[in-house]
Amino acid sequence: MKKTALFILAAGVMVFTFLPASAQKKVTLQQVQETEKGQTTKPAAAAQTKPAKPASAAAVAPTAKSGSVSVTPPAGAVATTPPVNPAAGNQVAPPAPQAPPVPLTCTWDVTDYDFGKNVTQLKPASATFTITNAGKDPVTITLVQPSCGCTSPKYTKEPIKPGEKGEVVLTYDAKISGYFSKSAQVKLSDGQKYALTIKGEVQKVEPAATTPPVVK
Repeated sequence: MKKTALFILAAGVMVFTFLPASAQKKVTLQQVQETEKGQTTKPAAAAQTKPAKPASAAAVAPTAKSGSVSVTPPAGAVATTPPVNPAAGNQVAPPAPQAPPVPLTCTWDVTDYDFGKNVTQLKPASATFTITNAGKDPVTITLVQPSCGCTSPKYTKEPIKPGEKGEVVLTYDAKISGYFSKSAQVKLSDGQKYALTIKGEVQKVEPAATTPPVVK
């Protein structure tokens, strides 16, 4: 009997001793599971409840200089440029209006003089051009500009009254044999311009033969 009672008492002590540890271990596992579950669901819930920032929102910052507001486009936004009108770039400015041409109120007896073959080398040849003022106002020859330095001009310097005449003389120096054609531009005081031409063929002159002096 004693042994049986002692065995039952010992078994009860053992059960009593191990029961709190089992319960504590069970509670501890439940707490761990609940903790892990809470950590897993918490970020997901936060992600679902956090409001998303609109993609089209722009950062607004006031400028200190003028008090206006400068808008900064959000990241990822595509900058757009206004369309270019191709017709605007091809427009050409209209030409400036030109002054009307000066009327030619003078006449010439001839504007092209041909010497033919009647020019001898080293003997200058001159051609005379006569101008008549057929207008209503006096005119003056202000410039006669030859095309070459081998041609020299002379002309009437006094004003040519209406109905009167003046002269322009072009002289070619004939230093080079062969064909020639030279021109000169005549300018009048009222803006009139005329072109005169001389041409011809210079005949070459052979140098005279010289005989050496006789030595005695």
